[in-house]
Amino acid sequence: MKRLATLVAIRHTDHCSNRRPMKGSAMGWFTEGSDHEGYVVCVFADGMYGSGGKHMQISLMNPDGTTIWEIDDPDSPAWRPPSQVVGWKVACSCEPFKKHVILDTLWTRVWDPAEEDLTRHHIYVGDPSSDDATYVSDREDLEPLFLAQWHSHIAPDLHLHTIQTLGEQLKKIEIQLNEAVAAARSDGISWDKIGRAFGITRQGAQKRWDASEHPSS
Repeated sequence: MKRLATLVAIRHTDHCSNRRPMKGSAMGWFTEGSDHEGYVVCVFADGMYGSGGKHMQISLMNPDGTTIWEIDDPDSPAWRPPSQVVGWKVACSCEPFKKHVILDTLWTRVWDPAEEDLTRHHIYVGDPSSDDATYVSDREDLEPLFLAQWHSHIAPDLHLHTIQTLGEQLKKIEIQLNEAVAAARSDGISWDKIGRAFGITRQGAQKRWDASEHPSS
């Protein structure tokens, strides 16, 4: 995962509350060359999700990343206190596919620091009176673990993006190479010298480019 880790370009710390799909999330991870944004969502006992919000108020969200608003006040997001958080999951805004994904792995909240065990996905974040549950992804020992899960999720799209990018570069280089060979031939340079410059035999060079010199009518 070291190569993928280098693709994390920005840690965004001020999401707009109106932005879809990460309504008010506290932190996001971006990748260079892929429109994915990962972050951590809070999980509540009834299966609801939350992310961001005000102090001691975690804004509720739907699985598709959209904000849940108060019924009696459509301008105010519904919220719950950090004390009600029972766990966390990694989520991703997958813009290439126009969808929002919440990954399966649940990191369970434990209430005794002695019970924390990151290998079992058990996390202690403080007593119920604290708001540490909101900022769990800020912990230096946890962020790499969350990132590893997110990288596994985005890896296929990043590989395809790399193939696409290299393919486009290769096409441009092929055009430039063909033009260079044509210019060399027009100046009387032999196939033997062109082949040696490219690292192939005279026959190989002639087979590769002679047809482009004399295209069929």
